[in-house]
Amino acid sequence: MPSWLFWLQLGLTTTLAVLFVVMLVKTRQQSADLRGLQDKVAGMENRNTLDRTTAIEDQLRSTSERLQALERQGAQVAALSAENNRLRLELRGLDGTMGKPGSALPGDDTLAPLPPLKP
Repeated sequence: MPSWLFWLQLGLTTTLAVLFVVMLVKTRQQSADLRGLQDKVAGMENRNTLDRTTAIEDQLRSTSERLQALERQGAQVAALSAENNRLRLELRGLDGTMGKPGSALPGDDTLAPLPPLKP
């Protein structure tokens, strides 16, 4: 076996060993970079999810406040309607007493009738 073949084998083996080490280092570096990018993407997704959750909570709070205001207005309308009915009955009672002979007050015969109440 010639001596140059020994040196050729040694050179090729060394080259392969160096290439293996370089590939191993590059793979580890890419793995670390990939892990960092995955963490960044997960962070961005979490932030977007949190933003959406905050927006949904704001919408829910706003809707709840509107519903409470609507319920208060409904209660006010019901109270005003009851007051309107009470006043209407009272007015009918006064009209009934005014229509009887001798119950009219002096000077009340010139009063114009009231317009109908709108609910």
